[in-house]
Amino acid sequence: MSSKASKNNPEARGKVTELRKYNGKAVKPVLFIQRGVGRYIAAMFEDGTMAIDKTTKLPIAYKNV
Repeated sequence: MSSKASKNNPEARGKVTELRKYNGKAVKPVLFIQRGVGRYIAAMFEDGTMAIDKTTKLPIAYKNV
């Protein structure tokens, strides 16, 4: 019998994607939760500050970066 490859083997997983850039700075995905707004994956800079949209004053969604 042939053996199946383990799904938990880190070498079998795909390549890690690099972080996206916003205004020339790398941003990472974080979960943003606020009552009345909802919850979504937002963009946060490496120094811990959120990438804020100037018009809505809310963090920018990571998928829109």
